[in-house]
Amino acid sequence: MNKRPLGKILKAFFNKQFYIALINIFKNFDRPLNVLNRYVFGRGSYPDKHLVTTPIGKLELSVYSFHDMITLVECFGKLDYQAGNDIKCVVDFGSNIGVSAGYFLTRNNNSRVYLFEPLPDNISRLKANLERFESRYELKEVAVGLENGVADFGYETTGRYGGLQSNLPQKTQVKVLMAEEVITKILAKEGHIDILKIDVEGLEIAIIQSLSSDSLKRIDRIYAETIYPESLPGFEKEQYGEIVRFRKT
Repeated sequence: MNKRPLGKILKAFFNKQFYIALINIFKNFDRPLNVLNRYVFGRGSYPDKHLVTTPIGKLELSVYSFHDMITLVECFGKLDYQAGNDIKCVVDFGSNIGVSAGYFLTRNNNSRVYLFEPLPDNISRLKANLERFESRYELKEVAVGLENGVADFGYETTGRYGGLQSNLPQKTQVKVLMAEEVITKILAKEGHIDILKIDVEGLEIAIIQSLSSDSLKRIDRIYAETIYPESLPGFEKEQYGEIVRFRKT
């Protein structure tokens, strides 16, 4: 059990995203009261499975902690990484256990998603959650950063939080690929990226700023888990809670 502080619960009632999540929990989840109890009050044991209604049918996702439950609601309730049903190509830096990928892959039957995740436990859970979609995703078992190489990666036991600049107590060495090179290779293959999602615990701003103008011209939307203080030329910015959203103008 991971009880939320009472102050944080009360604060949520004054937050627009909470009501978006509330509507979508009852609209999209098979057990909405169970989801609310877990998400709002931090109750319930894990692992647990949840059925979510998507544009292509029901999707079952396994979650392994209260923190995974937060991710599940962020993707299918709050719509942090909102995607239209016509998306074709998505790049997901920091794919964790595959919840965000599950959201992107179920917008239609043709979308292709490029996933990047370095932690072995997360990778095995991701593969289980996405076992229906092997033909439509490509997984690189690496971290994404500012240069190629090998680096220390800090993380905590649930696997939800971790990064190259993290001070978390658990440490492992991971292979790192340079973000700009990754994007360039995908663009050479796909020609266009509908959504670039970045959740890498601390390097989000640096990665966005490292992308070349040529790459940015062929990306429609960028979603990053950070507070981004500046504008991005050629994009309209929206700060959606702790997610910055850039849309091509």
